[in-house]
Amino acid sequence: MIRIVTLSDFPPDVIDFVSRRIHAAYGMGCELEGDGAVPKGALDDEQSAYDAVKMVDEMDDDVTLYADDKIIYLTKEALTAPPGPMGLGPVAGYAQYGGGKAVATAYGLGEKGLPSVEAGLAKRAAHYVGHLWDLHHCYDVRCAMHPGWAPGFAAYPEVALCLFCREKSERKIKLGSG
Repeated sequence: MIRIVTLSDFPPDVIDFVSRRIHAAYGMGCELEGDGAVPKGALDDEQSAYDAVKMVDEMDDDVTLYADDKIIYLTKEALTAPPGPMGLGPVAGYAQYGGGKAVATAYGLGEKGLPSVEAGLAKRAAHYVGHLWDLHHCYDVRCAMHPGWAPGFAAYPEVALCLFCREKSERKIKLGSG
């Protein structure tokens, strides 16, 4: 089961859309678990954003999880992460690669050149859920696992996995691993 926990207020139709799109992408149940609160230590005052890694790692989970359950936290807040080899980059979310928890933000969606909040958040959420099942970034611009910072993200707002990513996720789900 993929469980959605909201960290910001979202209209019910947005959450319903995100849930249905994640379900369609992975063929696995997806439901709203409830609301959560961002840990106080996750705010990065220097960046005026929330540290996505700390947010996910320090979340107080009141959710009863089974071995194959995944949690995707949804927020509207700006996120940051530790700088990579090329410095600070855009952060649309973070996932414990091969783990159980991820976060995706609606921050910046609906602006010029980006998909609507509804479509963009669904694609971002599906992308980070994919990382929970060890999926890497994909070269296929139509795939939800294509990097969110690449032009294909806005050009193809549909939430779908390419055949390779779909088959890999199905194997992981069937094995109950990751």
